[in-house]
Amino acid sequence: PMWADGRIYFVSDRSGTFNLHAYDPLTRDVQQLTDYQTYGIDHAAAGAGVIAFVQDGQVRILNRQTGAITDVEIQIEPSVTELAPRTVGGAAFIQSARPSASGDRVVFGVRGEVVMLDIETGTTQSLTQTPGAAERYPTLSPNGEWAAYFSDESGNYQLYLKPLAGDGPVRTIPVELQSSFYRELVWSPDSKRLAFTDKRLRLWVVDLETGGARRVTTSTYSFQDRYYPSWSPDGVWLAYSRYESNRLRAVYLYNAELGRQRRITHGRVNAEHPTFDGSGRYLYFVASNTASLGEFGWDVLSGLLLRPYAARRLHVVSMRESVPPPVYPISGEPVEGAAAQATGGPGAAGQRPPGPQRAQSASAMLAGIENRVVPLPVAAKDFADLATGEPGVLYILVTEWPPSPTFGTEPTRTLYKYELAHPSELTRLAENVDDFTVTADAKKVLYRSGVTWSLISTSDLEAEPVIIDTHSLQVEVDQHAEWSQMYHEAWRLMKDFFYDPDHHGQDLFELESHYAEYLPSLARRSDLTWLLRKALGHISASHITIGEGDVEPPAGEPSRIGMLGADYVVDAGFYRFARIFRSGHYNSESRLAQAPLDQHGVSVRPGEFLLAVDGESVRADRNVYSYFVGKAMQPVRITVGPDTSSVGARTYTVVPLPAEDQLRRWNWAEGNRQLVEEESQGILGYIYVPDFSASGIVATFRQLLESTDRRGLVIDQRFAHGGITADYLIEVLQRRALFYYTFRQGEDLPVPTNPMPEAKVLLVNDVNTEAAESFALMFKLGNLGRVMGTRTWGAGVGPYVYIPALVDGGTINIPSRAAYDPAGSWGIENMGVDPDIEVPWSAAEWRQGTDPQLAAAIRAVLQAIVDRPPLEVSRPEYPVHGQQQQ
Repeated sequence: PMWADGRIYFVSDRSGTFNLHAYDPLTRDVQQLTDYQTYGIDHAAAGAGVIAFVQDGQVRILNRQTGAITDVEIQIEPSVTELAPRTVGGAAFIQSARPSASGDRVVFGVRGEVVMLDIETGTTQSLTQTPGAAERYPTLSPNGEWAAYFSDESGNYQLYLKPLAGDGPVRTIPVELQSSFYRELVWSPDSKRLAFTDKRLRLWVVDLETGGARRVTTSTYSFQDRYYPSWSPDGVWLAYSRYESNRLRAVYLYNAELGRQRRITHGRVNAEHPTFDGSGRYLYFVASNTASLGEFGWDVLSGLLLRPYAARRLHVVSMRESVPPPVYPISGEPVEGAAAQATGGPGAAGQRPPGPQRAQSASAMLAGIENRVVPLPVAAKDFADLATGEPGVLYILVTEWPPSPTFGTEPTRTLYKYELAHPSELTRLAENVDDFTVTADAKKVLYRSGVTWSLISTSDLEAEPVIIDTHSLQVEVDQHAEWSQMYHEAWRLMKDFFYDPDHHGQDLFELESHYAEYLPSLARRSDLTWLLRKALGHISASHITIGEGDVEPPAGEPSRIGMLGADYVVDAGFYRFARIFRSGHYNSESRLAQAPLDQHGVSVRPGEFLLAVDGESVRADRNVYSYFVGKAMQPVRITVGPDTSSVGARTYTVVPLPAEDQLRRWNWAEGNRQLVEEESQGILGYIYVPDFSASGIVATFRQLLESTDRRGLVIDQRFAHGGITADYLIEVLQRRALFYYTFRQGEDLPVPTNPMPEAKVLLVNDVNTEAAESFALMFKLGNLGRVMGTRTWGAGVGPYVYIPALVDGGTINIPSRAAYDPAGSWGIENMGVDPDIEVPWSAAEWRQGTDPQLAAAIRAVLQAIVDRPPLEVSRPEYPVHGQQQQ
């Protein structure tokens, strides 16, 4: 807003696009001064008789008297140092890695290029050198002849096959007319086929002899994410796991020669990670009765709480009726000779019959296969991935949780070796493993731990891992070509990942073409970030975020300023404490809720002076926080006194905080709690929801549990932001006692335990975003009580499925899920959640220390108790047996 000529000029999108408007305070009329249709005004400022503004990259001036608009021609010479061709180290830009058949080489996907590293010599070879294209997920064929990868060199992703010997032509295999984003690229052991998956929940197989891509299956579950495809040793059968309509995974077998498939698990438990044994005689998979309770594509509270308790068991199925199981189904004892058979002999297909007999043979092979599933006697664990080794050997990645996991605890992953010869044992190979791959000859394992890639021998488990030196990976960067690729990649991501296929009615092709005109003028990586934010912003949705990629980091570490948790006033050239904030709950979920000046042995009172910090005298001619630069979370000696002299001065050692927002909000909430208890004479509880992070939800649960004896609740989530979708919190608030247990001593116990008071109010405001809004929407739809305050922010969409990073490590967040009310309203996005009772809270009331929203909430809960008193609980008379019952 700009004051000029007695009017208020401002920029508004009330006409659909940002234009300049003027408001007359006398007539209260609003006049639209410009009429841009698609590409509106970015910035505006008032000057002498004019309004200067930026529109579609052009600086323009509007004459306030005549309304005439003229362009301002500006010539600048920007720094172009970032445009110089350069060679960058690829170690920081590795996006995938796969070993060769023997593990002597590793092929990396590095900054959109395919680079092969010789382990013994350390030499590298770039197989692509296409700075204007992105190559992804390269993998080497088991026969050593081809490198397969996906590339968008043609403008859309296609499958590429590059010969590793000689200079033969690169083979291109289009997958489909409207391409997608592909991954999980897996070679068949005979190097004749490739399997892969796409963003559109589909599984594909490509036959290299015909060059055709065949779609195997499509899932209907939005979080299919991965299929975990696994080839049989003869390259005929492909095993995968797909979600069924009940949201449980089932294991399937697909015959690539016949194009037929069959489900081999019944779909009543969660079965996944199918993996063929090296002999081809067996197929392994893991199954869980509880895993689906805790696995969702984003943070859902019920899933996060149950996730550490997911247990999976390892199973094996014989591929032929004639192949005995390796263990007895009930006892788990090894079947004599079975393990030995698994290490040799023909594979699952054996001697394949010719032509028409194959279909009959395949049908006979799969007949009754569901009844051949046998559990292996290894202890149930949270198995995360399986990979085949030599016949009878399996490699297993296990997610391991601490014995007493707390909410928000992150697990670790450990890699184990499993042998059918010892069916109840796991041998630990490596810890803190993020992902791994077994070489085609099964003699080595490539694994990643953080940013470190290592190779271990599968035969000599005592040998130290070979750490791969990735610093030799080098990539030649043509900055303009790379920026152009990332620009167009961003639009492909928007076209394929955005939850609305119509993209809020925007013409993405026209927008992409229009903003591409800016590409030649980009001089810095930050220019590309700005351009993408501006261009994709036309979609007008929350959670479209653009993260920087390869930008120069700031020099040195930032110095964090320590804060004492206090307000200051200047008095006689010194700083005096005006207010000292107190610590939150002693069992607080966050250290930042502990006040530095409210600790044992520290006695500082409001009105006293801050005289020195670490021996340095403090004066008001400097900002008070300048004395605490670099002192956050460090022991600091402060000297305080009743006046500016040294008389009565004391020195304490305190630990300043890096931020005070949590501490100040907890103090605000504690004042609200006291007011609620005083106004209700102790019958109401006050629940402060700081946010919807793990610690914020734990704090909310703590307050709910301490309030189960209250008759009503004021739940205050004002100023809370997003995080975890708190479905389980809604379930807890819906609890009511259905029956009671009585005991010889003590009070009767309601069941379900910890029922909540029926009278509840939720306080919201316009700062509530994301998960805070979905909680408010669920509170309304569940009829838990009145929602009061002001309308929430309006951010109801967010990320869900995997989104690939840009080639230089930059990130783009595309909202792929959106919340809606089943009655037919989007409910949140670009709207916000409307309160049942609107209660504004003006800045003037805030400054005066009054809170009309809290006061209205107290009245509403008290009235709800009067209107709907709790049901009386009537315990029956104890029975007297032997007497006639009345």
